[in-house]
Amino acid sequence: MNEQFEVSEASGRPGAADERDALDRLSRVHGQVLTGAAILGLVARVQPDAEAWPALRTAILAETGDGDAIRATATDVGSLTASSRLPVLDALLRRRRLAPKEERRALLQSTRRVMAARAVSTPIDRLLWLAMRKQLGEHPPAVSVTAAQVDLQHLPSELLDQVALLTAHLARVVPGPEERHGRAWFEAVMAELSPDQPLTPALLPDGEALAHAIGEVQSMSWMLRPVLMRLWVEAALRVGRRARLAPPAADALRLVAGLLDSPLPPDLARLYNEVVWPV
Repeated sequence: MNEQFEVSEASGRPGAADERDALDRLSRVHGQVLTGAAILGLVARVQPDAEAWPALRTAILAETGDGDAIRATATDVGSLTASSRLPVLDALLRRRRLAPKEERRALLQSTRRVMAARAVSTPIDRLLWLAMRKQLGEHPPAVSVTAAQVDLQHLPSELLDQVALLTAHLARVVPGPEERHGRAWFEAVMAELSPDQPLTPALLPDGEALAHAIGEVQSMSWMLRPVLMRLWVEAALRVGRRARLAPPAADALRLVAGLLDSPLPPDLARLYNEVVWPV
């Protein structure tokens, strides 16, 4: 049995020294096989699910094989805390962006098969998939470019609808796992965006609609995208009544910030241990 794939958040948090050593070793991981193994392990661990681990472990091993180096890399991935997983994933994806197109496509296909090993797709899975496509150079379809807006309360109705769709998707995990908190967060955000209009609940977008919504919101003025990010984070902190975001909520918002080409708000950025590795 490959116990390195059995680690979950519930089994105990890695120590600081273990994580520091793991980060050092992962910073030196190169090549299609080992870097791919690390990426697949991180994708599976971003939203830990103990019940899904056996299937996820089997799916990862089917893609990577089972050698000593693979096991060592998997152990290092399992030593990372939630604060480091997405920064490390970003760093490794930057490395793979330089790989031949065939290798990048193979990695995306492997990622899709690993994600499919979950019985039910999670909201973060879809965001991870879109983020990986973007970082590996798989460009999404072009979307219309909106005129520059001066504030979030005067968005065109079509764009406001796309913001609502994206917010509805995020509400499945932000600010926490309880549906009532997600609904309260969605209502708080939309009340800020459209205070003079009655709230119309947004339908949950499917994969294609989510990608389109992200593309449309990304076309907003570069000045407004960070304002929207701050609104999402501040509303989550208010509704959740916590001093900081839970890891799944933070991860979802971080992934969306990357998809929107927006800097992270301070309350979100401070939750992560950023890494700067040579490609």
